[in-house]
Parts: sequence; structure tokens; C-alpha cells
Amino acid sequence: MNKILIVDDEKTVRYAFKRTFEDEYEISEAENGKEALTLLEQDPPNVVLMDIRMPVMDGLTALSIIKQKALDIQVVLMTAYTDTETAMQAMKEGAFDYIIKPFDNAEIRQIIQKACHLSRIKGKVENTSEKTVISSKTDHIIGCSRSIIAVSKLVGQVAPTELPALILGETGAGKELVARAIVQHSVRAKGPFMVVNCASLPDTLIESELFGYESGAFTGATKQRVGRFEQCQDGTIFLDEIGELPVLMQAKVLRVLQDGSFERLGGSHTLYSNARVIAATNCDLEKMVAKGEFRRDLYHRLKVFPIHIPALRERQEDIPLLVNYFISRYGQEIDPPIEGITQEAIDKLVEYSWPGNVRELQNVLRRAIVLARSSTVTVDDCQLDVSVPADQKGAGSIDALIDESFKDGGNSPFQQVVSQVECALIKKALALSQGNQVKAAKLLGINRVTLRKKIQLYSC
Repeated sequence: MNKILIVDDEKTVRYAFKRTFEDEYEISEAENGKEALTLLEQDPPNVVLMDIRMPVMDGLTALSIIKQKALDIQVVLMTAYTDTETAMQAMKEGAFDYIIKPFDNAEIRQIIQKACHLSRIKGKVENTSEKTVISSKTDHIIGCSRSIIAVSKLVGQVAPTELPALILGETGAGKELVARAIVQHSVRAKGPFMVVNCASLPDTLIESELFGYESGAFTGATKQRVGRFEQCQDGTIFLDEIGELPVLMQAKVLRVLQDGSFERLGGSHTLYSNARVIAATNCDLEKMVAKGEFRRDLYHRLKVFPIHIPALRERQEDIPLLVNYFISRYGQEIDPPIEGITQEAIDKLVEYSWPGNVRELQNVLRRAIVLARSSTVTVDDCQLDVSVPADQKGAGSIDALIDESFKDGGNSPFQQVVSQVECALIKKALALSQGNQVKAAKLLGINRVTLRKKIQLYSC
């Protein structure tokens, strides 16, 4: 029988786990990280289910020590607090998974089964203990929604590797921010990081920008120029809007991804770069591949590890956190400083659809801070683009949503409309309740178990 160690400072939580799984697994208990390490030495389990916030020794510290000593023990971290940095750090340190309380028994049972299987075959998880300190003046991923926590977990998983990453999302959703987070949590954190916006460079300049040129390569090339790939040796190059890269250049980028080789424009000597490539786009690359606008082989090279960033309208519960973060950051830049924002203003911002995503929210708040006549931003200071209806949520109004479902010719337009409306209601309730599921369930007039099931069903 597989062994599970439950580590939580709350006795009721340990008791609940024991009652639920004692017929399936051999259960042992510890009330903090230090006690867990002692038990691990005496009788190593297959899986450790461990809370993060505990006295004496927290879960992250214990996780780091466990992974140094026993790579075949799988650790699942649990928390009632949603924190993107902690999620990234947990996955980076080698956690099997990072789950948010409360959760369904079916969900945790499936995770335990997978973890036990991996433990039995002694699968090894990459471990990197290097800590990255984020400057208070550096933007980082903010949010408490399940979707943004999922993004943070993926960042933590891919960061310690050398794999290329493909970041997908709408304009302004934070693709460069995610790329920087990957770099900050990687072994290349101290190396060069260069951003190339493929959409902003003319076709005639992009080759020389990426690969450099030799003296005399073209009129005006009076001296040799080193390209971005060469400058990023031992570092990371971020190819933003890679969907705009000309087809001829796609072949050269593919070659660098395959073996690191390239030539400067006008040169014959083959050079090599070990730069890690992170790419991003708001385009549908699969459709571009089908139309012959993007190379299939390059697409598959980049898609080794895709990360999709949800639009801000799809994670409304994150808006209050983002608002407070931007107020705190930019409010200190003026005199007298801005110290807060009214609830009425926050409600207005939550209601808006944010077609420009986080970037638009950031710009609205920077303007609001300047317009504020006191130390608190008010609803009148938050000027939104009135050309975009406040109730626009992807498909738009209910009538438009219904028309669209029938136009698509799907087999179940009823279920399609109902699921989208239910998901919108859930997101709105979570936003109004600051992500508190108990309060959100009360607002919706349903019980918390039903709410959790629907959140999982619709991936809200």
C-alpha cells in the first residue's frame, strides 16, 4: 500500500484527510515542516501533502530540503492563499503540484494517484534552489484566479529548463511580463535578456537586427554589427509578435533553434549562439500554418511548451488586486502621494470589459492618479473608453450570444449559451467577493460545493 504523509498545522485538516484516504493509503501525520522531515527519515512516504503556511518550518522550506534528499518523494503543496510568486517558486523547487483550498475529494484523489505512480517509477523532478529577488520597481504577475495561478505554475515548471517557450495571449495581456518571469526564475537570470518586436521592424532590417552584418554587406554598412542572437550568448532572447516574422527569416530562426548556428548578413563564417528563445504572439499560429503564412516546423519547435495568458475579462477577480498594485506603485510618484482608491471606483473597473487587457488598466490608473484631487482615487478619476460597452464580455450581449450559437450550427446551442452565462455569473460573483468562494456562492444563491464543481467544469 502506498504511503502518504499529511503535513498541516490544523488538526481538523489532517483528520479530514485521514478519514477520506485511510482505506486507500497508509497515512502518517505531521503538524509542521520540521516534524515532517523527521518522519521522512524514519519512514519515507510515496507522497507528501503539505500546507505552505505553518509555524516552525513552512512548506516551501521543507519542500526544498525534501527534494535535495529524496527526488522520488512527490510533494503536493496546499494553500488557502492565492499567490503567483509562491506558485512559481513551488513548481520551480520541484513540487508535483500546487493546489488551492478548498478542493474536491475527486480532484485531490486524482492528483495523489498520479503522484504515487510517479513515485513508484522513481521519476525525477528538476530542482533549482536559486532564489530570484524581484525589485519593487519591477512589474510581476499579479492575481488570485485559478487561471493566472495555472500560468504561474507553468512558468515555475519551464523556467529551470532550457526549453523554448511560446507565450500566447491578446495584446496587453502581459506576454512580456511572463517572459521576464521565466528568465527571473531561470539559471540565466543574470545573463542578457533582449526583446525584439518582430512587428516593429521592417523586413529589410530584421535580418541584420537578429543576426548582425559584416562591414560592406550593404550600402552604409561601414563597420561590423553584432546581432541580437550573438549578444544574447548565455542569455535569453524574447521574440515578441513572432507571427509577424517574414517567412524567409523564419527559416533562419528555425536553424538557430535546431543547432544554434547562423551567419551574419554578408558573412560566410558560421557562428553559434546558445541563447534561449522565448516567443510570443497574439496571432493564431495554427491558422497561419494552414494558410502557409508560418512554417510548420518552426511552429512545432516553438510549441514545445506553450503558455496561454487569459484575457483580463476572463479573470475579473484579479482586477481589484491589480488596481491596488498599480495604485501602490504609481501613487508614490506624485506629490502628495495617492494612498488608495474608493470601492465605487473598483466596482466600475471590474464592470469594464478591458479590450486592452492589463496594459489598458495600467494606463487608466496612471491617468486617474494624475487626475485625483485628493489622496484617494475616485470613480470620476477613472476615465474609460466609452466606445466599448461596459457589459461587453467576449460574445457581447445575451442576444448576440444566442444568435452566435445558432449561427455556429452546433449540436447543443442551449448548453453552449447556458454554460457561458453561468461562467460569466461565477466570474462576476468572484470579482465582487474578492475571490472568496463562500461569499461568491452566497451571492449566487448556490452552495459552495456546486460553485466549485462549476468552476472546474467551465475552468472559470
